[in-house]
Amino acid sequence: MDRPRRRPARLVAALAAAALTLASCSAAGGGKSGASSGPKVKGGTVTVAYLPGTQPVDILPLFPAQDDTVQEIFWFVEQFWRPLYWFGKGSSLSLNEQLSIAKLPVFSNGGKTVSITLKNWKWSDGKPITTRDVELWMNLLKAEKSNYANYVPGYFPDNIQSIDYQSTHTFSITFKRAYNSSWLLLNQLCLLFALPQHAWDKTSASGPIGNYDTTTAGAKAVFNFLNSQAKNLSTYATNPLWQVVDGPFKISSYQANSEVTMVPNKAYSGPDHPSVSKVEFLNFTSDAAEYNQLLSGNIDYGYVPFNDVPSEGQLKSQGYSIVPWAQAGMNYATYNYTSPTTGPLFRQLYIRQAMQHLVDQTGMIHSALYNSGVPTYGPVPPYQPQPTANGRPLTDSTERQNLYPYSVSDAVSILRGHGWTIHRNGADTCTRPGTAPNDCGAGISAGQQLKFNFLYPTGVIQDQIEAEMLASDASKAGVQIQQKPVPPSVTFAAGPCTKGSACTWNTDYYYLGGWQYGVPINYPLGTVIFGCGGAYVGGYCSKTLDTYMANAEVGSSLKSLYQYEDYLTRNVPVLWLPLQPYQFSAISNHLHGTTPQNMGYWIFPENWYLTR
Repeated sequence: MDRPRRRPARLVAALAAAALTLASCSAAGGGKSGASSGPKVKGGTVTVAYLPGTQPVDILPLFPAQDDTVQEIFWFVEQFWRPLYWFGKGSSLSLNEQLSIAKLPVFSNGGKTVSITLKNWKWSDGKPITTRDVELWMNLLKAEKSNYANYVPGYFPDNIQSIDYQSTHTFSITFKRAYNSSWLLLNQLCLLFALPQHAWDKTSASGPIGNYDTTTAGAKAVFNFLNSQAKNLSTYATNPLWQVVDGPFKISSYQANSEVTMVPNKAYSGPDHPSVSKVEFLNFTSDAAEYNQLLSGNIDYGYVPFNDVPSEGQLKSQGYSIVPWAQAGMNYATYNYTSPTTGPLFRQLYIRQAMQHLVDQTGMIHSALYNSGVPTYGPVPPYQPQPTANGRPLTDSTERQNLYPYSVSDAVSILRGHGWTIHRNGADTCTRPGTAPNDCGAGISAGQQLKFNFLYPTGVIQDQIEAEMLASDASKAGVQIQQKPVPPSVTFAAGPCTKGSACTWNTDYYYLGGWQYGVPINYPLGTVIFGCGGAYVGGYCSKTLDTYMANAEVGSSLKSLYQYEDYLTRNVPVLWLPLQPYQFSAISNHLHGTTPQNMGYWIFPENWYLTR
């Protein structure tokens, strides 16, 4: 039940919205960003750059899909309201017990029931956080689940049979079926929040606090009120609703298309209390505008546009450290299995294997990503640190191997062995049509050529370089790839295909841009994008893979997850491409505690501090 989270178009064209999570424990952040240039400053203001067009526009934790972005969730909402289970420790995605509002869950009833006990944390107004606050969240979610970005039909909260709020600090959830406990924690329980019932359970600004949420109609009324208040961006800093928080910060100013400022929550119950007195997030109209401010020294924590990375020495000489921000996920281009012309080609495993042999990921990482990317061989690339559950890796050795390394000769051998006549720098043709093991395959006619279109977003230099390298290397094996650069809005609009209908994008395959792991996609199971039901990538469908994914949700061991990963790696349903860094961060040598940067995009400004 995983769905991909959106990432900025300047780095990768992505799908819409997210769904499930992965985790880690102990204090996060830490470390130094550069050489200390003086004594530690008490307080101070830290300036942070947003990527263009990513300033948050929704403060309500129950957010819609269009607002499900890194900056909206991890850099904004969850700085004010923390989920019961917080994920992210240092650079890893693991469960962070210290920063979680709840203690570790206890499973019983054959895996169907989970008991959760809240810690003795308080809201910023001194009121204790109780199970009544969790109940408000659950009631709003059940009443307005279709308006929640992480909702997938059939899963949370549809898969809940009952909830028992046993005391002010303990409650239990019984699910309709037993699940793998790691999957349940990493992809379902990570969605739990507590909301301040004593301040938010109302239906109008002047109305009294009540128990309206205990009925469906009342919960809808409460949500409508809160949602209407969240749409009034100009009052974010003055509306008393948004001042009752349980995170380390609270909002202090909001200027649309300009800046967002947050200050410490002095009553924060967590272990790490902010050292800085203010964090200002600055919005820019373009990469160039942000880079100019970096050059002027007006940003403490910014980013170097990809085109400007070769000139990073100028920033280093002005007191910045340049730190690639590695991300966890997978990167790929999508085949169109529904195309009447090329779909029969893509449905042949041997053609997909040959195509993968034509991807020079090492060369792409060197030429396009300044040696800062990670090759993708399957659903979980060999990035470090590898994700774990209960101390066990969520990938096996097969998943971390390159089964189809770059080799033009291997690609030629595979194609020739299946009835293709090779025309280097031309277009290979099928000269042995048929369905025998060594024939071209079902639906492929005599004389059909290996020619494809490749759509990718304009304005993203690394994507352009990779597309050009792919076309050049493929031509050496007689595979013609016609490059089709289009505006990012076109790639965003294309999206997944709907089961039973043809893909709407008018290309043979295109650079979709991959899928980021992190809340709530921590158990790396791609049911939505690779499953046969609902929206699926390119029209790919494998009943065997569906079985492995279904088993991985309920099995008590990691065996089925490994089966899913190995099957996907061997069957290459997409064209695996290098996983890019999220950004090249430019961090002032006066700012500390920002590294290691978390692979799930969480930030921990409560650990930041300045030196003179």
